[in-house]
Amino acid sequence: MQLSILDYSPIFEGRTPQEALNHSVNLARYAEKLNFHRYWLAEHHQVHSVASTAPEILATMILEQTSRIHVGAGGIMLPHYSPYKVAETFKMLEARHPGRVDIALGKSPSFQNVSQALNEGKQTLTDFDQQLIDLKKYFNNDTSSPHRFQHLKAMPIIETQPQFCILGTSENSAERAAQLGAIFVFGAFGQRTAEKQRIVQHYRKQFQHYHPAGQPYVIVSTFVLAHEDSQIRAQLEDSLHYWLQRIHYLKQPKTLLSLETIQQKNWSERELEKRAENEARIISGDGETVAQELHELQRTFDADELLLFPQLYGEENRKHCLALIAKHV
Repeated sequence: MQLSILDYSPIFEGRTPQEALNHSVNLARYAEKLNFHRYWLAEHHQVHSVASTAPEILATMILEQTSRIHVGAGGIMLPHYSPYKVAETFKMLEARHPGRVDIALGKSPSFQNVSQALNEGKQTLTDFDQQLIDLKKYFNNDTSSPHRFQHLKAMPIIETQPQFCILGTSENSAERAAQLGAIFVFGAFGQRTAEKQRIVQHYRKQFQHYHPAGQPYVIVSTFVLAHEDSQIRAQLEDSLHYWLQRIHYLKQPKTLLSLETIQQKNWSERELEKRAENEARIISGDGETVAQELHELQRTFDADELLLFPQLYGEENRKHCLALIAKHV
């Protein structure tokens, strides 16, 4: 089973953004030694506890410090940007590190003021599906097909191109990925299992319809937490659950809380309800239990790959989590 990592580059309590970025680079090098397949960086804005606001920049740092692992953005929220600029940014990365660069595209709007700031001065926004078509054109340097910028090429001209992926949780996202011949990265959150399976099956069926000679590829994502010490694991779970609840609040935490701080937390009834709702988003346990659940997740969706989110407090806890999973899976 192919395993990969999505890193939010968390800022731990008592640490700085510089330390968070340095840790992400070091963790990516460690993941490469453990033979993880990809190391992706998230894009988050106005989230105080996350250092990964420009994943293409952090990806550059990591590509320069690794040699085999695929590195990329998971993802780029394309509606905020020019597809032409995104294409040239990722083609530069691909030119420097051919065959190792990934780009996963999403359309999350972020906070309202963030969207306004990122799109300041734009009279209208280009349709997301058109943006995806534009990006494919620039990656392929297609100047023969009709297009509003038909003869425009994205530089540099190279023989390879970044791996193209679509993020999503809906049938519309599955359809987009199938039409474009892209990898479908499915966040297995929220829907009932039968509905989730139907969405993935729709992608596979439509992919074969649009690309009979091609091969569909599904990546399923989940939060993971592996530790053999049940007490430490419970504290790590508390820290993660608190972060998951609070990141969208106006008074969000400035950091990912330490195990010492989270023990002082008194959970309200509403917080406990929200926590129960989020339980299904996290695979947690000792190494063997997590491995079993990951295998079950892979079987449920016939996934080609699993994308793991180790959003845990502490550098050593994150390394330990990855090592346990690599050992048992």
